[in-house]
Amino acid sequence: MQPNSSVNQASTDVSSAGPARGKALRIAQWIVSILLAAEFAFASKPKLIGDEQAVQGFQKAGFPSWFLLFIGVAELAGAVGLLIPKLRFWAATGLSLIMIGAVVTHARNGDAIGQMAPALISLLLLLWLAWTTRPARLLPRA
Repeated sequence: MQPNSSVNQASTDVSSAGPARGKALRIAQWIVSILLAAEFAFASKPKLIGDEQAVQGFQKAGFPSWFLLFIGVAELAGAVGLLIPKLRFWAATGLSLIMIGAVVTHARNGDAIGQMAPALISLLLLLWLAWTTRPARLLPRA
C-alpha cells in the first residue's frame, strides 16, 4: 500500500502547489498591469495635449496629425483597461498592437536599439499579460 500513499502524496503536493502558483501569477499580473498602466497613462499626456516634441516625432514618422490624438486616447483607455481585470486581456492586446507599430516605426526610422528598447520591453510585458489573462473561450488553458 505504500506505492498508493506516495502517489497520493505526490498528487497532494501538486494540487497544493497549484493555488500558490495561481496566487503568484495573479500578483505578478497586478504588478505588471499597474506598472504598464502608469507607463501608458504618462505616455498619453504629451500626445493628448499636443506637446511639440510628440507632434514633431509623429510628423517625422510620416503620420497625420490626427493620429497623435488617436494614439494618446488609445493609450489612456488601455491604461485604464489594464486595471480592470475583465478588460485586462483586451487592453493588453490593443496596447500590444500600438507597441508593434512603435517598434516598426523606430526600425523604419533607423533608430538605435536603445531607442527601441522601451517599446520592445513594453511589448513583451503586454504580450505576456495578454497570454496569461486570455479568456478560456478564445484559447483554452492547459
